[in-house]
Amino acid sequence: MAAGYRKGKLTVKKIRIISLFIIVIMIFSSISVQASDIGIDTQNAKEGIVRVSYIGTNKKMKVMVEKGSTKYFYDMKNEEEFFPLQFGQGSYTVAVLENISGNEYKVLTKKSFKADITEKNLVYLKSAQPILWDEDDEAIKLANELTKGVEEDEEIVQAIYDYIVNNINYDYTKISGLSNDYIPEIDKILEEGSGICYDYSVLFAAMLRSQGVATKLIKGYKNDIESYHAWNEVYLNGNWKIVDTTYDAWALKHRTSHNIYKNKNEYKTQKEY
Repeated sequence: MAAGYRKGKLTVKKIRIISLFIIVIMIFSSISVQASDIGIDTQNAKEGIVRVSYIGTNKKMKVMVEKGSTKYFYDMKNEEEFFPLQFGQGSYTVAVLENISGNEYKVLTKKSFKADITEKNLVYLKSAQPILWDEDDEAIKLANELTKGVEEDEEIVQAIYDYIVNNINYDYTKISGLSNDYIPEIDKILEEGSGICYDYSVLFAAMLRSQGVATKLIKGYKNDIESYHAWNEVYLNGNWKIVDTTYDAWALKHRTSHNIYKNKNEYKTQKEY
């Protein structure tokens, strides 16, 4: 009896240890699943955007959008974000990458799909990185006020252009303190009343997109500006026209003559969003 009891007691102890081990494994397994819970949602691909989401990691993340030989990389700031498919209809690959050290990243997951984009300029009306906007943003409410009763796209462009070049000042000190993953916040630009060319261009694009005017953000170089530059293109009467609010805000301040629409030969595009 005594020996049998000790044997039984030992068995119960073993069972408790095994049970505890299983619980611990389940807990860590759950954490692991959450950390790798990444989604690439392509249901809106026909509209020119893809939704990427992740849960449970505090590491730096990047998203790669690839079509053919063209690859764009984006820094993911939130657990859910939209990214543009601005390279037109065709086959894409979207990948989510996690930082492992320094500038090294590993691919966590990727998805290849065909984007049947029926309306090629629809992507330039959407909120997607790096042009992020929402109807509740103060900048969008302002755009609504500025264009109230205005129906023609040219007049909408002119109204928002006039506001930006007259009210947003160039901040010559801002760029030195920015991180490589900086993305403009349109309401912050509006509140501060200043920014760099990237800020001007994102604000202009967001306000115009909210009013149904297809607008691109362009990055590249202008012939008389040494540094990397940002400007916009707006779609009017079947053509893309260059608008450079940063340049014109400077010109207005220095009382230099300028036209709202620029000569394309003065600009060299490297990236467009």
